[in-house]
Amino acid sequence: MRRITTLVLILLAVLLIAQAAFSLQWPIAHDEAPLLYEAFLMHSEGRVPYRDLFDFQMPGSFAAYYLLGRLSGFSGFFRLRLLDLGILAALLTITFLFMRRFGKPVAFAASILFGLKYMQGGAFMSLQREYLLLGFVALAVWLSMRDVLTYKHRLLIGILFGLSAVIKPHAALGLLPILLFDIIDLIQRRKLTLLKSAATSTLPIGIGFALPVLAVIAWLALTDALTPFIDIALHYWPLYAQVNGQMEITESGTRIPFLLNQSLRLGGHALWFIPALLGVYLVPQENKRQAYLLAGLAVCYAIYPAFSGQFFEYHYIPFIYFIVILASLALTEQHPLSIFRLPPSFLFLLSSLIFLFTIAVTIRPSNTFLRQIQNRPIAKTTDRAEEIASYLEENMQVGDTVQPLDWTGGTLLAMLETRAPLATKYVFDFYFYHHVSTPYIQNLRADFMDELQAANPRFIVEVIAVDKPWLTGPDTSREFPELRAFLKENYSVTILEDDYIIYEKR
Repeated sequence: MRRITTLVLILLAVLLIAQAAFSLQWPIAHDEAPLLYEAFLMHSEGRVPYRDLFDFQMPGSFAAYYLLGRLSGFSGFFRLRLLDLGILAALLTITFLFMRRFGKPVAFAASILFGLKYMQGGAFMSLQREYLLLGFVALAVWLSMRDVLTYKHRLLIGILFGLSAVIKPHAALGLLPILLFDIIDLIQRRKLTLLKSAATSTLPIGIGFALPVLAVIAWLALTDALTPFIDIALHYWPLYAQVNGQMEITESGTRIPFLLNQSLRLGGHALWFIPALLGVYLVPQENKRQAYLLAGLAVCYAIYPAFSGQFFEYHYIPFIYFIVILASLALTEQHPLSIFRLPPSFLFLLSSLIFLFTIAVTIRPSNTFLRQIQNRPIAKTTDRAEEIASYLEENMQVGDTVQPLDWTGGTLLAMLETRAPLATKYVFDFYFYHHVSTPYIQNLRADFMDELQAANPRFIVEVIAVDKPWLTGPDTSREFPELRAFLKENYSVTILEDDYIIYEKR
């Protein structure tokens, strides 16, 4: 059975390498384009998020994409894909290193399987914020897996979780099991009281966690972006939190049942719990604490998507990471004393079969990869972006500005490729079409129209494709009368396609 398992893992490693090679051709897709374009504006025009760019992302997301943009030169996707693979290689290396204590086959399986699950998401999953913050979390887990933690270790763990939290605040959920197991260890090993153990653990971790958070607050304050950030956090976040993954408004009366229902689905990854639980049982006693810690992290990140309420596929990246490496423990070489007094050889056979069955059911090549080897187009939005970019490149002159009426439909990728200046501070248009009767959205609409009239951009690009993420449900609309009147009075249609329109100032 060991030979079969090893052969399967080798074949999976080959599949991972093949997909990684093909991923170098993956285009910039989904959330990458808006975030990279905003990062480009930060670099080229000195714009500051929240003050000069209206967006609801956390400051750490802008910092991460600014760094990615600078390293890739904001030019094309090849360098970005190299960075993506570099991050993945680092993450898998870290995973292998802290899982090695359970045995090299376990460590190898854990690394390969998460790499495949990440690649399985295709270009849509690439460089999502959950993936970027996972590097910090994995480093913190590597430190936490030590038998003994020092003050410096705890400080570093806090800093790493602080860095993840400025990208997504609920990434800090992983601190809960780490603190719990550290406190228990201090009580058992050093015979400290509960209060003393809690202080010894939480103080340095809390200090470390606060450092990135305070640095972000200081940066926002120094750039006059703190007040608009707080305004967005207080007034827009609660509205966006009511939008679910189907781009529907979840009414307050159905919100809790919806969150419970979606949370229990675990994004379709529940099958991994079977080899994961078996793996935790099989781990030798000397590694039980570390196995239980990983299990605690898997549980915490299983509820992570509920904090945003959208349950997008990429929200499950941290959970997938921990449940997959837990499942890899099923390859542990167990002790003679086993459940129901089963022979060790039989138990290893059983656990390996369950593990391989789970792989067979859940691991697939990405649809993007399959389309590539079939010589089919990867994404329609990429073709749309190329058409829009071609038009802007040919017609845009120095001093011209462009206003997108889009979100992830290709306009922002075209504007990134052509270095098109943004006319207003509003990068997207979707926030104008939900909770339309609320004073906050009404004020957003009014402010957008004021800025649009003042900027008077030469081009306005509107995506009208069927795949545009229009919001539906109570208090949503597709109408914006003031915008339509402005376009009718001041602009003519120069390009009219089935999925987008380009308006030019008369």
